[in-house]
Amino acid sequence: MIIEDEHLTTAYRKLKRLVYYDKTDLNLRQRLADFECDPNFNERLLAVKKVINSDDPFHESVFTGWLNEISFRVVPKSLEKGRTSENGKADSGGKFISNVTSEKNYDVEKVNYFFDGPIEVHLVAMLWIMFEGQVLDTQLGKECYGSRLDTSLGNPNDSSAGLFLKYHELYARWRDSGIRKAKQLLTEEHTNVCILGLDVQEYYYHIRLDFNVIAQFIHEAIFEEADQSESAWARSKLLRCLEAICVAYRKKIAPLLQLTHHHVPLDAGIPIGLCSSPLLANWYLRDFDHAVKTQVRPAYYGRYVDDILLVVPTPEDPSKTGSPVANFMDRILVHAGILHAPKDDRYEITEPGNLFLQQSKCILQYFDAKHSIAGLEKFQKKLEENGSDFLLMPVDEADNSLEDVAYELLYEGSVNKFRSVKGMAENRYELAKHLARQTILHLLTDDPPDPKISLGLRKFFKGKNAIEFHDLWERVFTFFLIADDPKAEKAFTKHLQSEIKRVRFKDKPSITKHLVNNLEAHLTLCLAMSGALGEPEMPLLENDRATSKDAFRRANLIRHHFVRMPLLNYTSYSGSLTTRSVEKMVESDHGKLGLSPRYVNFDECLLLAKSGDVKLNKQPAFQWAQDIYRVINRGEIEGIEWDSISVSKEESNDGL
Repeated sequence: MIIEDEHLTTAYRKLKRLVYYDKTDLNLRQRLADFECDPNFNERLLAVKKVINSDDPFHESVFTGWLNEISFRVVPKSLEKGRTSENGKADSGGKFISNVTSEKNYDVEKVNYFFDGPIEVHLVAMLWIMFEGQVLDTQLGKECYGSRLDTSLGNPNDSSAGLFLKYHELYARWRDSGIRKAKQLLTEEHTNVCILGLDVQEYYYHIRLDFNVIAQFIHEAIFEEADQSESAWARSKLLRCLEAICVAYRKKIAPLLQLTHHHVPLDAGIPIGLCSSPLLANWYLRDFDHAVKTQVRPAYYGRYVDDILLVVPTPEDPSKTGSPVANFMDRILVHAGILHAPKDDRYEITEPGNLFLQQSKCILQYFDAKHSIAGLEKFQKKLEENGSDFLLMPVDEADNSLEDVAYELLYEGSVNKFRSVKGMAENRYELAKHLARQTILHLLTDDPPDPKISLGLRKFFKGKNAIEFHDLWERVFTFFLIADDPKAEKAFTKHLQSEIKRVRFKDKPSITKHLVNNLEAHLTLCLAMSGALGEPEMPLLENDRATSKDAFRRANLIRHHFVRMPLLNYTSYSGSLTTRSVEKMVESDHGKLGLSPRYVNFDECLLLAKSGDVKLNKQPAFQWAQDIYRVINRGEIEGIEWDSISVSKEESNDGL
C-alpha cells in the first residue's frame, strides 16, 4: 500500500468536512484552521505521506514526535444537584421550588475526556478508514444506524469529501423505525408490544480492542486467500499506527482517569474525538448484534452506537409479576445468555465482556393492543414536528420571549393545579431553536438589538446554566454579533468568566484546574468563531501568524448559514460577512474553493455569479458558476439539463 498525493488530499478534505459539521469540538476546529493557515501547510501534509510510506512508520522519529504531542481535554458532563434541582424538595414542612441556580461553587459530578492531538495524527486515522477501516463498516448489518460510512469509501477512486452519512437522518431512522414497527404490531396485528431502551454505560471508556484480531479480520475480508508470506498484522501499517495513537492517549489520561473513572481498566478505552473511534465502536458490538437478532429475534432491533432499541411482541403485561423491567430483561436477555444476571445494579454484556448496562437506566414501555395507543401516536407526532422544524416557522412564535420557550414546568398530576407543579427544567432544544430563529430574523431585517432578548439570555445563563449549557455559548455570541449588540456581548463574556471560576471537581484540584482551563479556552474559541463573521481586526497577510478568529476565516471553517450574501466567504472579500453590499468587486479565492469544507449547491454558485460583486473574467455567469461548482465539489453538475439558448453579446457580457 502506497499513499499518493491524491490520497492525502482526499483524506484532508474528508477530515475538514467532518470537523466543519461538528458543532461541539471547537478545539479541533482551531487546530485544523491553524494547520491550513500554516505557511508550511504542504510540507506538513507531505510529512504524513512520507511517514506512512516508510518501512517502519510507528518507529519514525517524526511519528513519535506526533505521539508525544497527544493530549486531552476535560469537559463537564453533568453537575451535582445542589439545593435547587428540577424536582422540588419535599419534606414534612412542604415543598420548596426555586429559580435560583447561582451558588458559591458548581460541583461537577461527571466529566468526559476528549482527544487532542496534532492534525497529522487525525490524518493517519482518516487514511486508515479509507484504506482498511471501511471494511469493518461493510460487515455491519442494517440494524446498526450510528456513524455509518458513506458508500463512496468503498470506491478505490474515491476523491469526495464525504465520510459518515448524515447523523441526524440516521438517528431519526433508528428511532422512528422502532416506533413505526410497534405501532404496526398494535394496530394491524393487534399484538401487545414492549419497547425496551438500553444504554451502554461509559461505552467508549470500556472498549478493549485487540488490534491483532482487527488486522486479521480486515485481511481476510480484503484477501480471499490468505497470503502466508506476510502476516495480517505486518501488512496493516496504518492500523499499527492507530494502535500506537490509542496507547499514547490512554497513557496521557491515565493519571486523571483513575480519579474520575476509577472502575475503568487502564488497558481499555478508545479516544473520543478521533475520527476512527465511531467506526471501531460500531464494530466492537457486532457479536452482541448477532446474538440479539438470532436468539431474541425481536420484531425490531436497532442500535445507534451504544443506544439500543428493541420492539418485542409480548403476550402478557410484564408488570403482573414482580419488577416489570427486571423480569422482562431476565426473560428476554439473561436467559438467552446475552447478558449476565445483574450485579451491583448493572448487567454485563456476555460478548464482548467489560461492557455494562445500568439497571436503573433500562427503559421499558408496554402497550396493550386492547387499550389506547394515543400516547405512542402523540410521541410519534411530536418527533415528526421536531424533525421538520424550520428556523422561521411558525412565524407567530417569533415574538415569544426567551422565558416562554427555554423553561418548562414539570407536573405531577393535573397541569391545571398549582400544587401539581413539582419543579422547573430548562429546555435545551427550544432554547437553541429560539436562538436560531432570532439570529436568522436579524439577518433578514435591519431591526435594532432587542434589550429584552439580551437580558433574557443573561438571566438564563446565570448560575449552573452557564456551565450546563456551555455548548450554546457560541450561538449566543453569534446572535449578539448579527444583532449588532457589542455591549451585550461584552457583558455576557464577563459574566461567563465569573461563572467558570466557580467550577470544581470534588476534592481533586488537578481535575478542577483542567476543567477551568478548558472552559476558559472554549469561551475564547466561541468568541473567535462568532467574531470570524465580523470585521477583521487587521488585514490578513498571507504569511502572518493568524489569530483563532482570522484562522477560522482563512480556512473557511465559519458557520456559512450566517453569511448574508451566498458564497461571499469564498472570495477575496475581507470585510464583515454579515454585510448587505460590497463596495468594490471581488475575486473568487481558488484556495478556498479547492478546499471547501462543505458541498455547495449550484444555485449558490449562480447567485454569486449574478450578484454583480464578483469578477467573472469575461465569462457568462452560468459558465463561471459551472466552473466554480466543479472546483468546489470535484465533479460535474448532476440533475440539471441545459437548454440551448442564443444569447446576445450584451447579455453575454452581462452574465446572462
